[in-house]
This record gives sequence, C-alpha cells and structure tokens, in this order.
Amino acid sequence: MIKRFWLGFLGVCTFSTGVFAQATETQLTATPIIASLDSLTNVLCQNGFLKNACFVEAEDLDFSPGTDLPNYPAILIQQRMNSLGSEIALEYNSHVKGFIDLYGRRKKELTSRMLGLSDYYFPIYEEILDRNNLPLELKYLSVVESALNPKATSWAGASGPWQFIYSTGVQYGLTINSYVDERRDIYKSTQAACEYFQASYDLYGDWLLVIASYNCGPGNVNKAIRRSGGSKNFWEIQKYLPRETRGYVPAFIAVTYLMNFADQHGIAPTQADYFSLVEAVEIDQLLTFEQLASALDLNEEHIYDLNPHFTKEMVPDIGGTMQVYLPYQKAMRYACIRDSIANMPLYDEEGKPYRLDLSVEKVRYKVRKGDNLRSIANKYNVSSSDIKEWNVIHRNRVVPGRYLTIHLHKKERVYLDLPGQPILAQKLPDDKPCTSFHTIKSGDTLSSISRQYEGVTVELLRKWNNLAENQVLIPGKVLKVAEGT
Repeated sequence: MIKRFWLGFLGVCTFSTGVFAQATETQLTATPIIASLDSLTNVLCQNGFLKNACFVEAEDLDFSPGTDLPNYPAILIQQRMNSLGSEIALEYNSHVKGFIDLYGRRKKELTSRMLGLSDYYFPIYEEILDRNNLPLELKYLSVVESALNPKATSWAGASGPWQFIYSTGVQYGLTINSYVDERRDIYKSTQAACEYFQASYDLYGDWLLVIASYNCGPGNVNKAIRRSGGSKNFWEIQKYLPRETRGYVPAFIAVTYLMNFADQHGIAPTQADYFSLVEAVEIDQLLTFEQLASALDLNEEHIYDLNPHFTKEMVPDIGGTMQVYLPYQKAMRYACIRDSIANMPLYDEEGKPYRLDLSVEKVRYKVRKGDNLRSIANKYNVSSSDIKEWNVIHRNRVVPGRYLTIHLHKKERVYLDLPGQPILAQKLPDDKPCTSFHTIKSGDTLSSISRQYEGVTVELLRKWNNLAENQVLIPGKVLKVAEGT
C-alpha cells in the first residue's frame, strides 16, 4: 500500500493560515465558498518535527535572475505551460519562478515522492473532475493543500486531501462523526471539492480567482477586486490579497508545471507501493478492521490506508450501508463470504480463537479553563459534533466547570472453546469463481454494463440487484454483475 511519506510531505506545504468562515457581500445562492489553505508546517514547527523551519511567503523567495533553474529561457517554460492546453491561465513570471525553484530544487526530494504517489491518486481525481466537467489541473491543489496525504489534519481542524474544515465538509454533504470522517474519503471528498470549485467559478468566472478564494475565502477576494477598481485579473489584484494568498496561486502554477515537466528538471518519481486495482464494496453490519483482515487474509494497515475515513478502525453500523475500499481480489473474496464474516472466529498470536465484544463506556469530563470542544474531542478521539449531540450543546462553546458525558468505545477479546487453528476452509483461493461487482460510472446504463461481462443480460442485472424497471443508476454505487459458485 502507499508508503508513509507523511512527515516529509507535510514539510512541503509552504503556507500557514488559520481556517475561517469569511462573510462576503456577494453570496452564492447555493453554497458559499468558505476555505483557506491549511498548511501543517505550523504543527510540525510547534512540535519540533522541523528544525530551523519557517513559513515561506512569496516575499521571502529569491525572484532575481540566477542559476536556480536550469538555463531555460522564460519563453520556453511558458510554451511548456501553454502546451498543457489548460482552461486555467498558467502564466510564468518571477513569482512562479520562485516557487518552481522551491519545489524543484530545495524540496526536490519531496516533489519526487509526490510524483510517485500521484500514480495512485491522480487517476481518481481525474475521473471525478472529468465527470464534473472541470479542468483536470485542479488536481494539483491537493498537492499544495495536503501533499497527497488523505490523513492530513491541520492545527485548525481541517482534514483530508482537500483540507475541508468541519462546516464546509458538512455543507457539501460529507458525513463527519466519531466513526466516519468523509473529508478523508478520497472519492467523496473529491466530489465535494468539485462542487465547491463549480460554485466558486459561477461566482467569479475565472479559475485563478477560484483558486485564490479556496485559500483566503471569497470575502478577501471580493475586497481585493474592489480595491483594484473592479479588476478580475489575479495578477492585478494580487497585491491587495492576504500575504499567503499572493503566493498560493503562483505555488499552484509552479506545482502544475513541475508535475508535468519534472524530468526536464532532473526529478524522477520515487516509487510508492499501492494497490493498482481497488474496488468498493458495501457493508451493512458492524465489522472491525481486525475481522475483515482475518477473513480476507489482508493486513489491517492496508485496510486503513485505503479507508482512512473510518476513524475507529471499524466499519460502523450507523444505519444504511457503508462503502469500504478493498484491493480488487479481496473485494471479490469478501463478496463470497460476507454473510459469514461476522461469525468467523479470530485468532491471537498463539493461535487461540476469540471473538470481539464491543461496548460503550460513558465517562464524565469536567470542563477546565482553556478547554474547547475540539481540544476535548481530540483528548478522547471523538468528534466535536458527537460531544454536542451527547450533551445537547447548541453552540460551539463549553463553560468551565460543566460536566460532559463522553462515549468511549471499547473492544474486548472473549476466548472461545474451539480448536486452536484458523479455519482454513474459509480462506478462499483468489481464483475461485466468485460474485463480481461493477462500480457505476457516469453515462452507464444497464445495457452498456451488461455488454462488458460475458453471459450477463439486463434481466440478470435487474434480478441480482433488485432493480425496478426504470431504476436510475447513480455513479459510485455498486452493482452485482456475476453470481458466485
């Protein structure tokens, strides 16, 4: 699975700004744009992970002519940018040069690692961006935001590859509670980001302004437009924007350029281990990662790497079905044994069988001076929203001296009187005929899906999936396309 480059990647983020909800005179009719870049460099500095580190602002970079870049004339770099054929206006200037030097020379090793990870993440981003008719180059914002780390969490509470704050994530339909944080779900958070980008483009009609507002919020962009005399050209309003945003857009352009022309700057990708084929399965029962790993003969860490949105290392039973991403062969194996997984015994290091008993312990916590919902939630590894629900709190404020009830979920092993050997018969070989599934894509019909699988008809698809005559197919949902034997 994906190598853990997180510590190095966090260092590549070059900006730091708090998360805020910026009010604006120009409101979107549907969904207001509330966003900012949430660099994790600040966290690493405060905790001593980065020595002699400082925040990099555009003004701190050396934009003077020199030997930082290969001896490429500016016109050649501009021609390379133009050759990408992007809807986003990619302009090479002294600001962008400074960030090409930053990512391409001083942070060359980190850029190399991100190139390796991009082989896994970018095809996912591109499919979803294309489905939404958005410029594919927007995928590079995830590089600037989180360094392609879906587990990234900022000091201000933003999370996931696109660094959504809680309110923005909920606003765009992402589930966030003590068990699930879909801001870290690669597929769902990217779809939410696409809706975000489209709403912002409807407001500004310019992609560079969309990117700027993603960093500092539309209120600051509107103020800069007003102070410039009404210009909607980023380079003309740049000096009126917050310091970090002045560099954020040039950083995006630099990353876009380098990720496409890395070899011209002597940067080769560092290969990362990842599963090339991943399939989504739907689970409608409580299963721990330990149970899944044991039944599927899969490493628990691999399950977590593919599903960082499950915060308790379990698939919760909170109503409805949950999508779980598994390596393709393991997804097929799950389809064969899913009805019996919950009843399969687990085995400890000595081969003794046991089951997991899950329980909830309620503890009381007295709010201290300086506490807030986020700090208390972090202490107990729960979500702020759940604390509010458990204690009927309507505002984002807690009063010192008040007692709060916190629900802690515990796992306990109960040993069983069974033979102390794993039931190998339940370990199905990968080539055993098994139920297969198809993830619905935009434009799919039952007829087009049936043609992709030998012996499958529209009638069989309806029968296997209990589909009505005029059933609407929803992209991202999974259909059974073969019965196991």
